[in-house]
Amino acid sequence: MKRLAGVAVLSLALIAPVAAQKPGAEPVAESVKQRIDQGLVSAGEMDPPLIPAPAGEISAEIVTIAPDPLLSVPDASLAAPVGPTRLRSTVDTAAIEQRIDKGLTAAGEKSAFEPDYAFGAFQRGYFLTAFSLALDRAEAGDAAAQTLLGELLSRGLGVKQDLPAAADWYSLAGDRGDPEALYALGRFHLEGVAVKADAGKAADLLKRAAKGGHGVAAREFGYLLLQGKGVAKNAMLAAAHLRRAAGQGDMDAQYALGGLYVEGVGVVADEGQAARWYGAAARNGHVGAQIEYAILLFNGRGVPRNEAVAARWFREAASADNPLAQMRLSRLLAEGRGVETDPAEAARWYLIASNRGVQDDFMDNWLAGLDPPTRDAAAEAAERWARARGGRVKAASNDAGVAGAVDKQAE
Repeated sequence: MKRLAGVAVLSLALIAPVAAQKPGAEPVAESVKQRIDQGLVSAGEMDPPLIPAPAGEISAEIVTIAPDPLLSVPDASLAAPVGPTRLRSTVDTAAIEQRIDKGLTAAGEKSAFEPDYAFGAFQRGYFLTAFSLALDRAEAGDAAAQTLLGELLSRGLGVKQDLPAAADWYSLAGDRGDPEALYALGRFHLEGVAVKADAGKAADLLKRAAKGGHGVAAREFGYLLLQGKGVAKNAMLAAAHLRRAAGQGDMDAQYALGGLYVEGVGVVADEGQAARWYGAAARNGHVGAQIEYAILLFNGRGVPRNEAVAARWFREAASADNPLAQMRLSRLLAEGRGVETDPAEAARWYLIASNRGVQDDFMDNWLAGLDPPTRDAAAEAAERWARARGGRVKAASNDAGVAGAVDKQAE
């Protein structure tokens, strides 16, 4: 009950700015409802120009939203590097929108509430309005509205960021079985955000969210099962959860599942299945998977050998600024494997890669024997690439440096 009291105090404090409107202005919430009811805009549309920003709001087209932070990587061998552990956006807006369109609550029952104007405002970037509209619904027990308040408060959208209050709302929604809230609260407990870090509690919450159909939660719970963090280690169960998330299109889960099939962890080793899941993740834009899939294609492991398609995937990952892919693409261009021989492009990509610490003895020797004009032109092109990304390319050298550090060379 202490938590509920705290939420009530918070609500009064944060809703106050909504009431501060210009004299004669209609109430924000009522204004939005009237526009929707009159058919001027539908609750689920995303067309900010159709609706003038309510009093106290700014247009969604110019609102600045902090980018969603990234999740931590539980196992570097199974997931591509994604940066430091930070809080990310937690609401599956597509799932919430589907519930709204069907008139269903988070748990799937027919909602006793009116159409969700709060989510319509949220979609348009009218975050203060969304908070105001969601508040009554949340306090009346609507789990989707409670989750929406948690999202707004956790990210500081329209209101001051308040992680403890966000945790309170997520907890209330989680008690009603909302998968998005359970996932968000699970991440809070896993990282110690606004609550005491508790891997066991996090695992339980993520498991419940996964059971409710939350794909990302299934992937995260799978990671915990692989590590034995907060839950007994169980590779087979981890693979099952990763497969569930992968089947929902989660590219990180697809990549991780591909790794399990390569290593035979929790599943019977199967290069065909590894290629299947690496390929799925690659098509979804996972750079690490693009490299792994290209290697399998180049060597004909789990899929028919196809150097041309492998080269295209290496190029895709190289264009995403992955140095390993850049080095491998340079060698294919130098030797004419899967692509036409192109010394200038080969040198350019290799210089870009070696500037990032990825080198190869063969390419070092090849570059040393390249004619000076071609090498100089490649160096200039590599320099332009680096400058465009805030760096500089080191001068070409015969020194292999860290040659040999790159494993699993395409044969």
